[in-house]
Parts: sequence; C-alpha cells; structure tokens
Amino acid sequence: MKTTEKKATSIQEKRAYLKEISKGLSVLKKEGAIDSVNEGLKAIYAQQGHTELKTLKQWNREGKRVKRGETALLLWAKPKELKPAIQLQVGTETGEDEETTFFPICFVFSNLQIQEGR
Repeated sequence: MKTTEKKATSIQEKRAYLKEISKGLSVLKKEGAIDSVNEGLKAIYAQQGHTELKTLKQWNREGKRVKRGETALLLWAKPKELKPAIQLQVGTETGEDEETTFFPICFVFSNLQIQEGR
C-alpha cells in the first residue's frame, strides 16, 4: 500500500476523507451535473465495479454475507439537526441559537464484497 493511500481508521479520519472527496462533487452538484454528492460518490464506486451498494443489514436480509476483511465504502447518511448544546460537543458552534445540520457517515458494501450466506 502506498503511503498516500493510507486507510482511514478512526471515524474522524473517515469523515475527513469523505469530506475531501465530496468537495469536487459539491461543485458538480452546484453546476447541475449531478443531483447529489452521494450520486457522484456512487458513480466513482461504479467505475471500480461496485454497482450495487447496500448496508450490511440489507445484504444480510437478502441472505448474503460480506466477505471477511472487506472495508466498507462511504456515503453520506440522512442529515440530522443538531441542537445548540450538541453543537458545542461536536465542535460546530455557530454562535447562533439555530439548529445546524450534521451529515453522519453511511457504511455500505458492494456486490463485489459479498458472498452467498450459509
């Protein structure tokens, strides 16, 4: 593995990695080239053969299992509104009393990472 391809291990590192990839996609979204950042992320994954993305729970419901050692692909989950008290804990204080939007990370696996369940 190249040093520039260091795997993100903590949730903060994964979040920073996803933010970095999303910067360019945000520009494409503003220009109307894509409908959402997640759409752009899915297109990037599709170029690598990851055409069907589902959560671990969704694959398990279909009787399929993720192969041992596979690393989840990252997408943005549904946004959540943070109340001012939580903003202080997360470090997103805006100095205003309004709620702030927080985008959690969604971990998904692709058709290339699964096998039939037992």
